[in-house]
Amino acid sequence: MNDLPTSPRIALIACRVLDAEIAALTSPTTRIVRRTTFDIGLHDQPAVLHARLAAEIETAEAQPDVEVVVLVYGLCGMAIVGLAPRRCRLVMPRAHDCITLFLGSKERYAARIENDPGLYWYSPGWNRNKRVPGPDREADLRVAYTAKFGAEDAEALIEIEREAFAKHSCAAYTDHGLPGDQVHRCYAQDCSRSLGWRFAHHPGDPTLLRQLLHGPWPGESFLVVNPGEQVAFAPDATVIKAVPTVVGTNST
Repeated sequence: MNDLPTSPRIALIACRVLDAEIAALTSPTTRIVRRTTFDIGLHDQPAVLHARLAAEIETAEAQPDVEVVVLVYGLCGMAIVGLAPRRCRLVMPRAHDCITLFLGSKERYAARIENDPGLYWYSPGWNRNKRVPGPDREADLRVAYTAKFGAEDAEALIEIEREAFAKHSCAAYTDHGLPGDQVHRCYAQDCSRSLGWRFAHHPGDPTLLRQLLHGPWPGESFLVVNPGEQVAFAPDATVIKAVPTVVGTNST
């Protein structure tokens, strides 16, 4: 069950935070016969994200020409834990989140965090969605909170949000050097100034993402889950592992 086709036909399931990078690395290609992307906001609801991923895996497996399902997600709040393919192999990166895919390896990501634990990561996709700390995120939250809770409670909730980011001290920006990325680098710099943080640019490396999208998938960087197995969390440098699917359960 470990031998994969040389050039398998792929169903791609990805987070929209990587839309531009995936498009740049998969055009043109005929191997990807199905593409599905999910909204970045689902990261706030891991159980909902898990259910959406499981349903899409099942739908992809029902498409006869799909041989491998490639998941462009990290652990993402444990949302991928328990995913269990029925017919196709399921391939995913050994990553806690998408920043590993920007930086090119889980080892490089771990080294950056170890050297500077105050980093908060910015990337083009996260910036586009205004999901990063900064004046735009705060303004959007103020409008939403005021509409729902009133002005006084809105300010209290904003202050709680600021306190949640207090452990961070540096806006770390990474990209793959695509057209327009310079604009997002400047945006991250502006956010760092508004927060009183340092700014650091960590140039990205598309190698890991390219390999995820096209193969091959060596075990040190990727997990291949066979039918009859499911994804489990690994409390070590491997991040995730495959374990036998529990009889009588249905994760998808």
